[in-house]
Amino acid sequence: MVATNEGRRSSRSGTKKSQREPKQASQPDAGEVSNGMSIASSSVGRAGDAPRIVPPRVAAREAERRISSLAAAVDTLDSREQLRRLACLVRKDGRNARRMAFLEAAIGECLDEVSGSPAGRWTVCEAATWALAWMARTKRAGGSAGGLLERLVGQARSAQALLASGDTQPARFVLVLAHLFADVEACRCLEAGAAATVAAEIERLVSADGIPHLNGSGAIVERVVRWTSVRDIAGAIGGGAWSKPTERRWRAAATAVLRLLGGRGRALSGAGRMPESLTAPLLDALAECGRRRARTIKAVREDRTKFDGRGLLGRDLHDAAAGVAIIRTGWDRRSVRVMLDYRHPVPRLEIAVGDRLLVDGPWQWEAWADGRAVEPEAGWTVSCWESDRKATCLEITAPLGGGRQIERQVVVLPRDGIVLLADAVTSSASPAALRYRGILPLAASLDAEAAAETCEVVVADTRPRMLALPLAIPEWRAGGGGELRADSGTLVLSQAGSTRLYAPMWLDCDPRRIGRPLTWRQLTVADTRIILPRHQAAGFRVQAGLDQWLVYRALDAARNRTVLGCNVSCEFLVGRVRKSGEIARTLEIQ
Repeated sequence: MVATNEGRRSSRSGTKKSQREPKQASQPDAGEVSNGMSIASSSVGRAGDAPRIVPPRVAAREAERRISSLAAAVDTLDSREQLRRLACLVRKDGRNARRMAFLEAAIGECLDEVSGSPAGRWTVCEAATWALAWMARTKRAGGSAGGLLERLVGQARSAQALLASGDTQPARFVLVLAHLFADVEACRCLEAGAAATVAAEIERLVSADGIPHLNGSGAIVERVVRWTSVRDIAGAIGGGAWSKPTERRWRAAATAVLRLLGGRGRALSGAGRMPESLTAPLLDALAECGRRRARTIKAVREDRTKFDGRGLLGRDLHDAAAGVAIIRTGWDRRSVRVMLDYRHPVPRLEIAVGDRLLVDGPWQWEAWADGRAVEPEAGWTVSCWESDRKATCLEITAPLGGGRQIERQVVVLPRDGIVLLADAVTSSASPAALRYRGILPLAASLDAEAAAETCEVVVADTRPRMLALPLAIPEWRAGGGGELRADSGTLVLSQAGSTRLYAPMWLDCDPRRIGRPLTWRQLTVADTRIILPRHQAAGFRVQAGLDQWLVYRALDAARNRTVLGCNVSCEFLVGRVRKSGEIARTLEIQ
């Protein structure tokens, strides 16, 4: 009897064990979704001697945060609203089957929108990936989740041709898909190619000093933010996105981008400032790359009226090999930022004040000698670069036909918020009648209005932003000799001269001075008590309110001369006129 009972117990125990084993083997793991389709690895990947890949868990808060940030970055209004609804459904959490069905339907609608409109395609795909991963990893996936994943994998496969051609736009989406569904062989195999494409692009585009070879600050900021997001995803995976040399280039490029940002770290465009969320990942990542960068980012984000520059990054960056200079007056909220790209025959110029872009586009010029157009015979070369706490000066030159050359000058006075743009046509050839025209492109959101009786031009949107003065032209329009006019979103400076010509445009970027008493005069320059003609040297006095400045430029060989009672022996001088009449020399170029 006892033996029979033991045997029955033994038989029942064995029966339970044999029933549990197949049930345990058929239970879906974290990488599976219902509808009968497993999105885990193949049976080969489940072999006992192979390490099992465990995909990361995705919390509702993390998925909602990621989708919301993507919604803020997408271009079209419809896509933005669609992603916000998707984030809202994820935020509500819960295991209600009906709500999960709504979420799956919302993911499907996002993918339907992607196939109909390519705008923001990869951003929408990434948002759908975060939502689906949250459902799958928390076992909330419904019957259509497997089909949604197949559609995302199809989008990632279609991105391979773009990645192979060097287009890194889909790289972030592909990496997110490979990371969140790392247990799926079809997703995991995409990771290496996307990361390698981004690393190759950084090596190809970024100079040794950190300047990306792209046109305009907007394109530069967007591309470095894209690289940073890829770096962020790779860090979340647990490995580096690229090699140490590539990491150094990314860090240099991100540091250069920091000098292009406006108040609170916003990127600027012709239509206005971009949302903070666009550059927030870049600033967060760069803040971990050293104390000076972290302090500078703190200064930019705090958006103070004034900020002590000690312990911060240098304001200016000039990369002669890349042909780009970035000049700032400081890191406070009203700082002036100038970017000059002179890699091409027509340099590209940007000027921003605070969170407003004022000048944006090609800085064109034309010149004629005795009625014949003169053209550059070679590219631009740097003849002068000086930068200190008082002033920054960049001068580039290009040879012209007939023994002439054009010298283009950008001077920034940080204390005063002044930008001086000037072109000088110099010559060692025989005298000739010269005509010059310079075209300064304004940002799309601005209008320019010329004064009725004088030659200054006020640039404004909802309020005055900048004042432009043509220093070599008489203050009153009746004086003749040239003009500064507003024409179709540009400022056009026309001027005439003989043998040599200097055409300066004084840009007052401090709107607090606009409306104060204003005047400027061309001064007499003397050499051994002999008054020099304008084709040998030029001097100017500018006054706005109680502030006065002196500008001097030699057009022939520099030698000892006198202007406004000041002895000068240099080629270029700019300084402030004190109350006593003495000249405080701000910048002097020999």
